Order: sequence, then structure tokens, then C-alpha cells
Amino acid sequence: MIPYTTEARQDTGVSNVTLGFWLFIASEVMLFGALFSSYALLRVSATEWPSGRDLLSLTLGSANTALLMLLTAVAWRAGRARPAAARGLLVVVSALALVFLTIKGLEYSGKWRSGQVPATSTFFAMYYTLTGIHALHVLGGIVANLWVTAGAASAGDALTSARLRVVSHYWVFVDLVWLMIFAGMYLA
Repeated sequence: MIPYTTEARQDTGVSNVTLGFWLFIASEVMLFGALFSSYALLRVSATEWPSGRDLLSLTLGSANTALLMLLTAVAWRAGRARPAAARGLLVVVSALALVFLTIKGLEYSGKWRSGQVPATSTFFAMYYTLTGIHALHVLGGIVANLWVTAGAASAGDALTSARLRVVSHYWVFVDLVWLMIFAGMYLA
């Protein structure tokens, strides 16, 4: 069993929390890399490809972009704060993430009511796939925030600080993925 400590390992120079996090992010990069590669391949091989500006709500997409950027800034601050102060920041991060998901749900609802479902076109199939998997990652970030907050008392300050740092990095990753989705789907 790998010890659950906050000290740097001799073989890697980083803690188990940090190593585990970066291995997880590497797998997520592969997942989104495959999705973005599929999107690019489908787009360049299509004889016609619609403009996201014409089919998607730039207002809602921009609002979600601003929300995620604010969320990431707060998460980054939480990752550098003392555990007691970070709990309140994680609540703010989770609330912003819920607003993001609510806006995404409103956007999906409008699209479905107007008949723009995944079967409508390859564009909408990719839109729902990319944004849906991203939304699941936002939900996962909320769960991670709850995990860090709930486990803070039993984990102690050193381990909670390490968890806060990796969760803040996770939110940066989620934000960067959204920026790529926003640029590729909404603006292109």
C-alpha cells in the first residue's frame, strides 16, 4: 500500500497527492485530446460545417466562460489559503460551478426544444459530447470540493493543504478545456 503522506517521495521528488493528481490529469488530457482530435478530423473532412456563432448562444457561452474564469481565480486562491479560510472559498467555487451547470442546462433545454439534438448533425453530436463531458468534469470538481471540505477535520492541515492545491489545479484544467471548447465550438 502506498503511504498517504504529504512529504516528497525520494523516487519522484513530489508527494503522493501531487503525483496522483498529475497522473490523473495526464489521463484527462488524453481523453480530451482524443475528443478534440475527433472534432478536428470531423470538421476538416466535412464538405460543409456550420458556424457555432450561428447555432449556439454566444451570450450564454460567454457568461459561462466568465463564470469559469472567476471560479478558477477563487479556486486558485483557495489552493493557497490556510485550510480554515479555504472552506468558504470552496463553497463559492462550488456555487459558481452550479451556476455554470444551470446555464449549460438552460442552453441544452433551448436546443432540445428547438429540435437541435445530437442526431441533428455532426456539429451538434460533437457539441453535446464535448460540453457534456466537460459538464461532468465540472460536477466532479464540485464533488472534489465537498471531499476536501468534508475530510479537512480528519486529514489535518498539511494533507488538506495538499488537497486544496490539487483541487485548485483541477479547476484550472477544467477552465482551460472550456476555453478550448468555447473557441472551437462557439467562436469558430
